[in-house]
Amino acid sequence: MEIDDEALPLSRGQLDIWLAQETGSFDEEWHIVAHAIIEGAVERNVLEQAIRRVVAEAEPIRAGFFEVDGQVFQKPIDNPEVELPFYDLTHLSDPLQEFRRITESIRRTPMPPSGPLFKFALFQTRTNESYWFLCFHHLVTDGFGTVLFANRVAAVYSALIAEAPEPPAFFGSLQDLVAWEAEYQESEQYAEDLAYWSENLPPESAPYSGLSQSPDDRDPSSVSDSVRLDPGVVSRVHQLSDVLGMRRSSVITAACALLVRGWSAEGSQVVLDFPVSRRTSPESGTFPGMVSGVVPLVLTVSPRSTVADFCEHVDARIREALAHQRFPVPALERKARHRGPGRPRNRVGVNFVPSINVLPFADSPATGAVTRFGRVDHFELFFLSADGQLSLSTAGAAQPWSSFAVPELARRLERVLVGMAAASGGLLSSLGVVDEV
Repeated sequence: MEIDDEALPLSRGQLDIWLAQETGSFDEEWHIVAHAIIEGAVERNVLEQAIRRVVAEAEPIRAGFFEVDGQVFQKPIDNPEVELPFYDLTHLSDPLQEFRRITESIRRTPMPPSGPLFKFALFQTRTNESYWFLCFHHLVTDGFGTVLFANRVAAVYSALIAEAPEPPAFFGSLQDLVAWEAEYQESEQYAEDLAYWSENLPPESAPYSGLSQSPDDRDPSSVSDSVRLDPGVVSRVHQLSDVLGMRRSSVITAACALLVRGWSAEGSQVVLDFPVSRRTSPESGTFPGMVSGVVPLVLTVSPRSTVADFCEHVDARIREALAHQRFPVPALERKARHRGPGRPRNRVGVNFVPSINVLPFADSPATGAVTRFGRVDHFELFFLSADGQLSLSTAGAAQPWSSFAVPELARRLERVLVGMAAASGGLLSSLGVVDEV
């Protein structure tokens, strides 16, 4: 393919994914998977029509990738093929089992870098229940973009059913997205972010959670079924966060760091991977493309610190990280450590997934879930908020974390949280997290 006016450079995040795949293979590990459960009748032809229209609007999702003289470019594909295969599972005793089997087969099918880098399917599981399956390569979108796309399809579908005007399109173009990233790299904010992260990278000697990869054949990037955390424990976390004047996520991250510290007996530092949206402006909220990133949280766990002091320390680090979240920290780490593409394989990630609100499809209410967020090299804890509840899911094959069932990990985390809430003025050493493991 030749370079023309439509050929655009990759963002730093996209290039990280491209290089990581070039060193391995362009495969399904980087696929993002989601589904919408639609409670009611679905007009399949109308849904396919809505998907086609929204794909046409969503330039970043239509991107194809190619190399010229060792440089990688992307450009939107005109009129890509859009298919919506239909599977009627209503005659089966366990339709969801067959749904999982078929979608896993779809997910495992590689998509060529030239595109299109998306797949869809519709499954009828009961008379008045359907599952709309979405699969994207992480090069073209992220979790936020996936939900943005799904909701736009729901809005267009509803308008088509009602024979009403479609809501105005609002997606930013691929050119807009690339320009937004380029402007940042020339900005004062970029210089400030570079200065901050240059001073706050994890030290070379920092322990990376003492993790090793599991020898079994489990899929490390598959997200587990979620386990709801005890509402009573979550309520106590709320109370503690209110007293300390911080978000609930800061207290939970502090508890996760203590658990990580319990499996890494050497040194006082804990380094966590902290996924961030990088969508720091209203404009960035219109991009259905790949924007998200990951930053490191470098935390000092001192037995002489109180629970409150440690939570405040974690909260401060999170606030600083979010203030500088747009910077491509993995690239800076590689340069400083002389590592190849990809983040260190032995960090625990802590990912707070916001509540996923899906618009109704005409008169049919819908709920959504992202069940795969791309490749997980190490181990990741996903905290999902929905309907006022907080649930835990995991992904990754790193030991010792993956040797525990998710309910057991949830109970261990709850014990730490209860101890923190009961004695916020007590020393960290009184929690006994290190001695417990």
